[in-house]
Amino acid sequence: MTNSASIRRFEAERVATPRSALAESPVWHAEQACLYWVDIVGRRLFQLDISTGCVTDFPLAFTIGCLVPSCDGHFAAGTERGFAHLELSRDGPVFTFGFGPKLGIGWRMNDGACDPSGRFWSGSLSPTPAEPDAWGQLFSLERDGDVTPRGGQFRVQNGLAWSPDGRRMYVSDSHISNVGVTCYRFDPETGERTNPTLFADYKTLGGRPDGAAMDVDGCYWIAASDSGRVLRLTPEGRIDAEITVPVSNPTNICFAGRELKTAYITSLEKNGTGGDIFAVELPFQGIVQPLCSAFRHSPIPGVG
Repeated sequence: MTNSASIRRFEAERVATPRSALAESPVWHAEQACLYWVDIVGRRLFQLDISTGCVTDFPLAFTIGCLVPSCDGHFAAGTERGFAHLELSRDGPVFTFGFGPKLGIGWRMNDGACDPSGRFWSGSLSPTPAEPDAWGQLFSLERDGDVTPRGGQFRVQNGLAWSPDGRRMYVSDSHISNVGVTCYRFDPETGERTNPTLFADYKTLGGRPDGAAMDVDGCYWIAASDSGRVLRLTPEGRIDAEITVPVSNPTNICFAGRELKTAYITSLEKNGTGGDIFAVELPFQGIVQPLCSAFRHSPIPGVG
């Protein structure tokens, strides 16, 4: 059991006020020195230049649940039409589809991240996740552009992250009926995961586990939605640090800046508050996030 007196505590401050309905998937683009995130409900993509504080807003024609930087200098995204290549051109966002998976009406991809080998993972999400048969599953966009079904049963898949050595994979479910974080043994070469173990539950976290990030010590940072906190869990599952956020629903976290010691936190709007971006300087360092390697060359022709 965690000793609350041993927990290191930090407070995040508001750094941007886009008033997103559901801000998610913050990613650090090191080459541009910019933070990106999406408003899933509002269909917008945001860019924050951390040197100037300037926020740029891009309207989207399609719903994005997550995005990651790609090795071709652009992005890979999990969308309402499966995985996509995303380029920010002078005329705005340009999508290339045609990778899969094929999703049902109203379904979309939710949380996503790249594993150490550059595969882009994300889970499918039903528009009615509480329905008895509305289970989503994981998929990975492989290095050759193919999509592999990876199984699992999730109401609201979230919390994807990998340990620094790539041998542990974490994934959460945020739905109140299926709350928990699961840890797997992971093979970076094949992408196979085995030995599922409950890593944290609602009682441990005091909130629903949402988006996550990993630091160089192998500790897992998870947004505990409804509790106004982001928690750091050691590899043994012990909470040893927390970030207090001045809204009830933080949604995700990423490490940014030259030394990857600034945590940026997204949030959702609820009861007239939230939807802003928060940040805090930490004595902990995030890991360098792998780039999606599916687009080493030009993406395949789109289908729409």
